[in-house]
Amino acid sequence: MSVNDSVNRIVAGSGIILAGTFIGMLLDIITKKVLTSHLTPADFGTYSLALTVISITGAFATLGLNEGVPRYIAFFRGRHEEQKVHELIISAMLMGLLAGLLAILVSPSLFRSLAGNGFDADGHILSVVKILIFAVPFTILLNLTVAIYRGFDRTNVNMYFYNIIRPVSMLGFALGSVFIGASLKGIVFADLLSMVFTFSIMAVYFIKKPPFKQEWKIKFSEPTKQLIRYSFPLLITATILNLMSWIDTIMLGYFKPAEVVGVYNAVYPLVGFLSLVIASMGFVYVPVTAKLWGQNNTAPLGSIYAVMTKWCFLLTFPLFALIFVYPEYFITKLYGAEYVSGATALRILALGFITNSYFGFNYHTLLASGDSDFLMKCSVASAGINAVINFMLIPEYGMVGAAIGTAVSYASIEVLMTLRAWRKQNMHPFTSMYRKLTCIVVLMVGVMLAAKNVHLLTGATWEYAVFIAGYFTIVHRAKVLDNTEIEMLGEIRKAIRVNISPRIPEMVRTLAAVI
Repeated sequence: MSVNDSVNRIVAGSGIILAGTFIGMLLDIITKKVLTSHLTPADFGTYSLALTVISITGAFATLGLNEGVPRYIAFFRGRHEEQKVHELIISAMLMGLLAGLLAILVSPSLFRSLAGNGFDADGHILSVVKILIFAVPFTILLNLTVAIYRGFDRTNVNMYFYNIIRPVSMLGFALGSVFIGASLKGIVFADLLSMVFTFSIMAVYFIKKPPFKQEWKIKFSEPTKQLIRYSFPLLITATILNLMSWIDTIMLGYFKPAEVVGVYNAVYPLVGFLSLVIASMGFVYVPVTAKLWGQNNTAPLGSIYAVMTKWCFLLTFPLFALIFVYPEYFITKLYGAEYVSGATALRILALGFITNSYFGFNYHTLLASGDSDFLMKCSVASAGINAVINFMLIPEYGMVGAAIGTAVSYASIEVLMTLRAWRKQNMHPFTSMYRKLTCIVVLMVGVMLAAKNVHLLTGATWEYAVFIAGYFTIVHRAKVLDNTEIEMLGEIRKAIRVNISPRIPEMVRTLAAVI
């Protein structure tokens, strides 16, 4: 598969993922707006802390299989070893189910022993955890089912369930709870029911449209051992990467009132939009490149890495500029003036999160190549940096200190992974055109901040429209994209029209048939 074909496939395949992820994030923010309008900041902070505990439990109980399964399915498909694929799928589902059931038994007791005499002495968080913990097995099986479809290049399934059904059902149940005036526990039950509902729909879909010819033979041989050896470091990696955000919530809850936790967890999801493009493309990037590794066709990988990183950052920067220059605008419009105290934290978080797009597909490249041990090591180092900075800064600076810790830790892990890809695979994204793009965006942000400080910019919508037009004009005139990339974009536009447009009514029909 050539560079052109691979990039075409990644970008065209991620078009629906990008749209679905964007819709899902918008729905998540709308849900948070509904909840923050009904719950007090203290109750919302309690709910956020409980969700953090459940997220940690779920990430650990998934055992890293949600990343290991698609990689090995694609890898073995590249080698035409389909019999190994069936074993991997059965093994992963059984391990995930057992881990989820074990989590129900262990997690509440473990949380009580760790936090019962600390920031949850009154037991409010534990009472919420005891309800939400029953969602963990459903979450794990849902994650693994999506991962299986992903390994078979059926990446649109993620959009169906995680970006549409799950957030829509959560919003619906949340609105129903608010309408009847439910308490915090009523909101929690709504969250649990939403996950059960989503899993039920997924189970029906899996039965009706399985991604492979089902052979339900339980077998644990070398492919299963490979999956476990590869996935265990990813378990540590995923847990620690999530801890880099969760640790903010935990330490804020320990040192500061629940109101501060509520504000921080209201503004934190906004920077998630900065990972929208890379998360969507990365979802397709891993199985495509893992299949090339399985075929021993590694020659195109360096060019794919460089091109995809440049395109990803080019598309992400305009949103970063808007969040970084006008953080107060976003917060006030979404949550109200009482949450505007999170503006400085939002700006700092944006600086940390933009490094994800700037350094690009380093994580995904290492993941596809099988270098899961290093991903574990650098995530441990980065989480350690986050914990130390938080411990030093949160007591005095609150959410600003938490934001600094997260930003520095995210930037550090991106640097580590980029150096690894360069040294081990001789791949990096810093071509001359990418360096030119870097200079352009730095100058543009500087000019916008200077203009805002002298009150030449007010945050009006037309100002941002002018900025977007000016940005893409400068990029075009500076020839950041070469002729080959421009030709590739033309082919991708054709592929999107041919492949994606018919999928919209197909998607609607599929969801209608399942529901």
